[in-house]
Amino acid sequence: MADVFDVIVVGGGIVGCAVVWEMTSHGYKCLLLEKNEDLVSEASSGNSGMLHTGFDAATDSLELQCIRHTFPRMFDVMKGFGLPYKQIGATMVAWTPEQAAEIPVIAEKSRIAGISSCVKVSLSELYSREPGLSKHAQGALWIPGETVVDPWLTAISLAHDARRKGAMIKTDTLVQSVCKTQSGNQLITSRGQFTGSVVINCGGLYGDVVDKLAGLQHFSITPKKGQYAVYPQKMGHLINSSILPIPTSKGKGEIIFKTVYGNVIVGPTFEDSDTRRRPVTDSGTIQRLVRLGETCVPGLRGCPIVNTYTGVRPATKTKDYHIHSIPERCWVTVGGIRSTGLSGSLGIADKVRHLVLDHHKLEPSGSKNTKLEKMNIKISPPSHALFDDVMYTVTHPITLTGTCQKLDSHL
Repeated sequence: MADVFDVIVVGGGIVGCAVVWEMTSHGYKCLLLEKNEDLVSEASSGNSGMLHTGFDAATDSLELQCIRHTFPRMFDVMKGFGLPYKQIGATMVAWTPEQAAEIPVIAEKSRIAGISSCVKVSLSELYSREPGLSKHAQGALWIPGETVVDPWLTAISLAHDARRKGAMIKTDTLVQSVCKTQSGNQLITSRGQFTGSVVINCGGLYGDVVDKLAGLQHFSITPKKGQYAVYPQKMGHLINSSILPIPTSKGKGEIIFKTVYGNVIVGPTFEDSDTRRRPVTDSGTIQRLVRLGETCVPGLRGCPIVNTYTGVRPATKTKDYHIHSIPERCWVTVGGIRSTGLSGSLGIADKVRHLVLDHHKLEPSGSKNTKLEKMNIKISPPSHALFDDVMYTVTHPITLTGTCQKLDSHL
């Protein structure tokens, strides 16, 4: 007789990896299904690798709630797994008097959100902190706490820890249909049938498609594309924190930041996308990003970029997360996570676990094991990493670009 799982997680991006880790660590018998050949292959393979404090999230949002839960806990996870991170902070810079007038408003909004550490800084203090910036700034806001991580290592470590605690992970497994059973759901996939008491849809860019398989319709994905230009690690000394623009009604704007490995990156853009698949970069946009970087950080002038990449965000018409529990369908939907999946991942996973326990009344069938053990990681160039005896394909450009020189020294 086929195994019946407590929980089946659909989708192997950062959110799916966090959910299967959280559920397995608390004793649930879990299966994760990913339709691609590799984990972390879609939205989560094109993010910025930033762990945000939530200073600019809407105060009454589920997004802020999940980010605030994730932020302190993620440091425990990073330390426990032995993963690299740098808490470099962020500096929001105003380049016009009109933008400078927005700084007190943003600072007050962050205070209301519970992030009281954001402070306006004088121009002399700005240039003391960031001597490499253009001298045309009109004002600045210092945001301590903002952190850069390796986004691929983080997601894969969560999935691998779930695996070594007993979770089953199947890639190249597309969910084709869903049949409600007396005690849960049967998922018919490209690699067989699987039954679970509760299904958790973490389908990301295809979350609405997965919902429809169960006869549900909570939201529709409207994908947004972001493009990035990547500079070599030798330029990392030019900035000491992530340089943020003043946000507008169109979005947060394009950031100049450095990765945990020291590569300077300009991006992402925020563009409509007519595809959910990762599109290629276009030279005109990359050239514009390069000009932006050189204008704000003159030391970048004349330095060739070493990589470009795109990401596609699973946006919806609303700006908040869609997390829905449907006990009569034995189903939980996690969707519309947009660009803060990494920053909200552990909070999302914690919320989902409580929904399964409280709404679905499903107790774990196994024992709790929340111990964090250091990851045993061996890089296998050019694009693989061995975790214990399991080989994973590196899918994120931040990891691929940065690990050639730096990863083994961190781990």
